Amino acid sequence: MRVFQLNTFCGVKSTGRIALEIAKLVREDGGECRIGYGVPELSKDSESYAYRIGTPIQRKVHAAMRKLLDAEGYGSFMATRKLIREMETFQPDLVHFHNLHGCYLHLPSLFAYLGKKDIPVVWTLHDCWPFTGHCAYFDYSRCERWKMECHHCPQQKSYPVCIGLDGSRRNHLNKKKWFTKLKNLTLVAPCEWMLKPLKASFMGLYPAKVILNGVNLDVFRPVDSQLRSQYGLEGKKICLSVAAEWDARKGLKYLIEAAQKMGEDYRFVVIGLDEEQIKTLPDNILGLQRTASTDELAAWYTTADCLVNPTLEDNMPMVNLEALACGTPVGVFETGGCPEAVDDNSGIVVAQGNVDALCDGIETLCATSDKRKSFCLERAQMFDSKKTFQSYLALYKELCK
Repeated sequence: MRVFQLNTFCGVKSTGRIALEIAKLVREDGGECRIGYGVPELSKDSESYAYRIGTPIQRKVHAAMRKLLDAEGYGSFMATRKLIREMETFQPDLVHFHNLHGCYLHLPSLFAYLGKKDIPVVWTLHDCWPFTGHCAYFDYSRCERWKMECHHCPQQKSYPVCIGLDGSRRNHLNKKKWFTKLKNLTLVAPCEWMLKPLKASFMGLYPAKVILNGVNLDVFRPVDSQLRSQYGLEGKKICLSVAAEWDARKGLKYLIEAAQKMGEDYRFVVIGLDEEQIKTLPDNILGLQRTASTDELAAWYTTADCLVNPTLEDNMPMVNLEALACGTPVGVFETGGCPEAVDDNSGIVVAQGNVDALCDGIETLCATSDKRKSFCLERAQMFDSKKTFQSYLALYKELCK
């Protein structure tokens, strides 16, 4: 079985690690797998699977189109033609989409080609972008225009950022036209929550199933570290938060409010901030820039007394699963698929924006962190990528019969 995956990242960040874990399983099963990706950052163990789509200049031109014309997916024509030639050479039995946004694909060309080939396509929806005219999520703005026809997008300046013309209506109409060219398409949601908006969208006519996000338990596990002494955190309750980018929807303001309420016994550690954000933090928050090191992340997860994830828009965040795999309980807002990651023994779910409830949850988790460790590790077994991603192999084989 020959599988060609497409994703913005390969081997790094959450979706890139998911694509890599699936590729490894395909190879272990005796098949072959390639990962076509757009962003140049690459992990060493993914090099044998990787196919870089486009050049830095082509991606910058595409990014300018997106920023000025709201034209995500309209650039990278030559890069996509080259990708199609690569796919013709590889001759995949099945194509698996992850995130197609990221300024690396010309979507009309890609979908026209796959529509003619009529080979099975699996599409994992890591966010809602495939069925909206612009945004990756719409909860924050309370927008439901995507159900009928997008226009006058209230989140134009959120990812994928556009400071120029609003193209949400055009994009929504074109996505309906492009994406419905595929006759043999199966959609995958990484949690139960995603099924509801998916079925309410124009993509709801396609078959869809849930395959839980998986975490590599060989990588994310309890480990020894010297982080407490290294950062002067001895004797403190450590509340960890991790994100690839701390925009408004990730809830940084709630962490700052909580840190100000919790007192000197607690220290918040926030990973993924930029330099300007770090400069504005209060003294009881340790701000760190993003790390691509899974070893470093595992060390922080293990060191922390709890993970706090106040995201306001999300699907099934990998940080929640990674923390559980390191034996660390998780506190989340009632957002997207976040509540599905934990049970009463491994975490706490509170109403969105309720900082007092979040503080109470943090206090409870920190006070019982040691007792909850075994429950967290047990809960993490639900999300073992070696088990959950076997469902992808089964789906591939079913579709390729």
